[in-house]
Amino acid sequence: MTENQDQPHKPKPFLGVHLKCCNVYIRLHQNHSADAFVGFCPKCAIQVRVPIVAEGGSSSRFFSAS
Repeated sequence: MTENQDQPHKPKPFLGVHLKCCNVYIRLHQNHSADAFVGFCPKCAIQVRVPIVAEGGSSSRFFSAS
């Protein structure tokens, strides 16, 4: 067995966002540098970027964006 098979799978962090521009729901996934959640609207291609802050953040995982 390899080391990867011995360790349980850890889900990748995400935020759920309802984009009002095109009335769609998307998941924003953490970028490689782990300093923001990033995604794109599948209809109009607008980028959504939510910075990750250490203090004063939100415990909510679902948001709406215009």
